[in-house]
Amino acid sequence: MSGVRNSIIRLPIARWAYIVSGLLAVQSLLWSLWGLVAFYSALLGGLIFIVPNAWFVHRVFRYQGARAAPLMVAEVFRGEAIKFSLTAILFAAVFLLIEPVSAPALLFTFAVMVVAGAVVPWLVKPQ
Repeated sequence: MSGVRNSIIRLPIARWAYIVSGLLAVQSLLWSLWGLVAFYSALLGGLIFIVPNAWFVHRVFRYQGARAAPLMVAEVFRGEAIKFSLTAILFAAVFLLIEPVSAPALLFTFAVMVVAGAVVPWLVKPQ
């Protein structure tokens, strides 16, 4: 049993944020080839993904340790519902308040960010 670790595993949340933000920057710059509207629409599509997820991560991972497990589980369910609602509110706000908006740039960037959000944790290993 000499290989047993007694330390808490730290999740690489900051590295996840850097990778996802970098991907958003690259996508926005690529969409800028189609104009300014496509650029800021892509940027908004990525932010619609990043902001609710960052809020969710902040809420769930503010607790640590085995004694906080029930609090974390409760926060996962509550946070997921609020994250979904916040995403819907941000989409509605963009489509209602920002004129003009490039729907393909916004939705494509959001979709790529969702896929990246699922793939990046497999690429970034916990410490």
